[in-house]
Amino acid sequence: MTTTTASSAPVAHFDLHALLRPVLTALRFTGHFVVALVGVIFLGSASEH
Repeated sequence: MTTTTASSAPVAHFDLHALLRPVLTALRFTGHFVVALVGVIFLGSASEH
C-alpha cells in the first residue's frame, strides 16, 4: 500500500499541474469576457434600481 501511494502521489501531482496549465491559460482568455459580462450585469441592475 505504501509503495503504491508513494508512486501515485507524484504522478497525480504532475497530472494535476499539467491539467491546470491549460485551464489557467483558458481562464486568462475567458477572464476578460467574464469580467465584462459581470460588469454589464452589475451596471444593468444598478441602473434599474
